[in-house]
Amino acid sequence: MGDQETTGKMADGRRKINRLVALALLLLLVFAAAPSRADDELALTWQRAHVALPRLYPGGRPTLGLMRDSDVQAALAAVPADLRVPAILLLHGCSGLGEEEESTKLFLMDQGYPVFLPDSFARPGRRSNCAVRTATTSYAPEAPGLRLAEIDYALEQIRALGFVDRVFLLGYSEGGLAVASVERSPVPIAGIAITAWHCQGRDGYVGIKAPREVPVLAILGDNDPWYRARGGRHCGEVFDGRPDATSIVLPGNAHQIFTSPIVANSERARDAVLAFLKAR
Repeated sequence: MGDQETTGKMADGRRKINRLVALALLLLLVFAAAPSRADDELALTWQRAHVALPRLYPGGRPTLGLMRDSDVQAALAAVPADLRVPAILLLHGCSGLGEEEESTKLFLMDQGYPVFLPDSFARPGRRSNCAVRTATTSYAPEAPGLRLAEIDYALEQIRALGFVDRVFLLGYSEGGLAVASVERSPVPIAGIAITAWHCQGRDGYVGIKAPREVPVLAILGDNDPWYRARGGRHCGEVFDGRPDATSIVLPGNAHQIFTSPIVANSERARDAVLAFLKAR
């Protein structure tokens, strides 16, 4: 009897262990399949992205709204399956979507480009990296990393749309730092345009990280209060011999580029960006 009892207890023990192992494996599978908090936050930046669609095909109509809006989704679904066009991924500055970004978005849409502008501040608890009134930065050192993750996510979503054959990255201020730091993309990068950023940041955010053959345009004001500590510095100083890169410094200009109160500068910036896009 003693041997039988021992054998029975060992069998019960093995069954319990097997059940625990099975439960552990099941939990691992559940957690592996469940979206992480980071994934959820990235999805929010895209769902709340501002979208500007021009008239892309005969019978189509311009559409403005958020990516999650039903009319935006309907407009994207109606794009002909054989259409292939370039699009623009626009990245806002450190204080979020404002007049500069809105003006840029509408200008680009009017020129015939679909524009996608993710909202970094859709992330719950997202801290601003700057104080606008004092033109100071580095309040949220995690911000540059967040922006790069948002770009990666947005590019994957743009690729999934099906009708975008290449993408231009255009970033304003902190958004300029972000697009300058992109190394690769699932969608061919037709060009990178940087406004109100000097390409000479902290912690490795210096220069352009994309392959050397990617065209670059950078536009900065020589009186930008955000960069007084590096007065006169601009992206052209760190192009490092890139074959297709242009740096424009606007005389007397502060931080605003497309909405600069110096009309000649805003017009020059718009003309330069449009020529950059049309040439590619």
